[in-house]
Amino acid sequence: MHTITELPVWERLLKKILWAQLGDIRENHILDFGSGEGVTADHYAQHNRVVAIEPSAEMLVGRWNDFEYRQIHGDIRSLSEFDDNTFDIVLCHNVLEYIDDKERVVKELCRVLKPGGMLSVVKHNRAGRVMQMAVLLDELEKAHQLLDGENSMASKFGAIRYYEDDMITKWAAGLVCRDCYGIRTFWDLQQNQEKHNSEEWQDRMMELEMRVSQMDEYRKIAFFHHLIFVKKV
Repeated sequence: MHTITELPVWERLLKKILWAQLGDIRENHILDFGSGEGVTADHYAQHNRVVAIEPSAEMLVGRWNDFEYRQIHGDIRSLSEFDDNTFDIVLCHNVLEYIDDKERVVKELCRVLKPGGMLSVVKHNRAGRVMQMAVLLDELEKAHQLLDGENSMASKFGAIRYYEDDMITKWAAGLVCRDCYGIRTFWDLQQNQEKHNSEEWQDRMMELEMRVSQMDEYRKIAFFHHLIFVKKV
């Protein structure tokens, strides 16, 4: 049985905050698009019916599957097998930054989502990345490049192609933004690495992160934004 403590501390905190923001989800039909190693798909499969889609075979080698869910090795084309209005909840976490045709993907995710259903999108926030480069990593030139509109790089997935929060509803008019949260507002600026492995410190940091996640001035500099949309009925 996998436990969240197996994850790197930064990823552990992200998942815990994200799941807390989504709340207790049970008895739903869920699509996890871009499911990676299956951590979130497996988490929700305990109490829900889950379909996970992931294009990278490498990511699937050690995927989490303590609870039963359907794993598809595929991409946007795999959605063609699903009828309109199939899923109660669609998850798309840290995916769109690495896709060229974002509009096509968002329209398809909206199509398979039931009216009144929820789309959860996690995305990189450019301002948060600038803060990280300038304060934590002392990469001042990269901070300038980001401010000039250039992309940054992720170690596993290549170029991070940023997009603005409001683009989702422009790409799919059937979606309405219900909530916007910040994730990892302070974590990426904390330089005392020795503290990070302390579960007590992690709990205290999470409490602070949750407290400011919907305060606009802090949300603007969070490393990630978590957007929750509802499909119009």
